[in-house]
Amino acid sequence: MNDKFKSMSMIDIVEHLLKENSEPISIHDIIKQIKEIKNVSDDDVDRLTQLYMDITQSAKFVYVGDDKWDLKERNLEMWDKDGYAFVTPDEVEEDVEEDLDFTEFDIEDLEEQEKDVDDDDEDEEEEEDEEIKEEKEYIDVELPIKSTDEDDVDDDVDLEFDDDYDEDDYNEIMDDYEDMYDED
Repeated sequence: MNDKFKSMSMIDIVEHLLKENSEPISIHDIIKQIKEIKNVSDDDVDRLTQLYMDITQSAKFVYVGDDKWDLKERNLEMWDKDGYAFVTPDEVEEDVEEDLDFTEFDIEDLEEQEKDVDDDDEDEEEEEDEEIKEEKEYIDVELPIKSTDEDDVDDDVDLEFDDDYDEDDYNEIMDDYEDMYDED
């Protein structure tokens, strides 16, 4: 019998094994039997991977759950199911809240923590305000504009900037504009 299988392809041997067995076979058992019949070592990962891919992509076989495969001709109801049909959602465990111990609750500690947090927030806001002022000062510095054109004598363009431009007003207008579209 082994001599008969020696000349067959691995996928044909799988089909023959499933026909002989009336029950679906685990993919691990299928691969184990193929390794014995074809004398394939565990180190020959490429051939074993190819066998697995051939089984999963072949129109002859169907996955029937529990890591088992069978012939499609014996499982007509499985033809249109994919592997996701066999996934069962795990039971969701509800979180059990621990009982609160109000004897250890001290309002004064809470107020002190809030005060510390507020102080930290104020310091951060002051630092941010200072950084913004520094950025605005840097932006307002007039830098000389040098032309790289060779004929800059004739094409000297005077750039005028609006002194009334206020970045905060612009940002406020843009926020209103965005809010207009967010309401839709």
